[in-house]
Amino acid sequence: SRDTISRREFLAGSAVVGATLLMPGFLSAAPAGAKTFTILHTNDLHSNFLGLGPAADYTPFTLNDDATRGGYARQAALIAQRKQARKAQGPVLVLCAGDYSMGTPFGAATRETGGELQLMARMGYDATTLGNHEFDLGPEGLGKSISVAAKAGHVPAVLASNTDFTANDATLADLQRLAKAGVIRRYRVLERGGLRFGLFGLLGKEAISVAVGAGAVKFADPIETAKEMVKLLRETEKVDVVIALSHGGMVKDKDGRYTAGEDVQLARDVPGIDVVISGHSHTELQ
Repeated sequence: SRDTISRREFLAGSAVVGATLLMPGFLSAAPAGAKTFTILHTNDLHSNFLGLGPAADYTPFTLNDDATRGGYARQAALIAQRKQARKAQGPVLVLCAGDYSMGTPFGAATRETGGELQLMARMGYDATTLGNHEFDLGPEGLGKSISVAAKAGHVPAVLASNTDFTANDATLADLQRLAKAGVIRRYRVLERGGLRFGLFGLLGKEAISVAVGAGAVKFADPIETAKEMVKLLRETEKVDVVIALSHGGMVKDKDGRYTAGEDVQLARDVPGIDVVISGHSHTELQ
């Protein structure tokens, strides 16, 4: 609990969770009384509903006989497997760091279907943030996409902490309505397994610069917004863990290590954040 375990001990316990996927006995090294949790996360899904194969033609009626990768069906199966495997080790969160839409022909229909958020909800996502490509069809298109998905049923919380839809502009009407209804929000608090998780979402500066369809939408500085959100989540919401979904990206240095980029800077400049889930640069971290 908050009274019996220090924040450093708590984070030490939670940080080993990823390792236990490969080393099941490792959890015993966690400090006595530490609580553990698992984060399953994706970024830059870009409406890839179907798998990517070496050839255009393959059959879905036989399994494991081609080199096709990805696709929402495979992803859904993997999420379900990982959640089942981890449930005894504490709460499991499923998160996305933005650019969930655009990139395939399915994305072109997102205004009419809201298919990305609908399928993410079915896969068990708790939250996503917005990437620059969510604005490709303009604020009206984004508003329509989220609206049709929300009308069809539950959708993941859309976290947009440094995104401002309040301008007096007709193209923002749907986004303003969604914000008022709480579908789009600045942050979300989740209580699971005796822990309070505080989540918020950011669009990075470089991503903002290429969000050419944003129109009347305005963006605040991501670092300053993050400091504001950490203060609110720590002091007002009294959360145990602060998680930033940031579409800012990372940059590889001359040694091949990812030691720079907006999301690395975010972690350095805002120490109150416990976990940064990064998107935008399509970076695989191992």
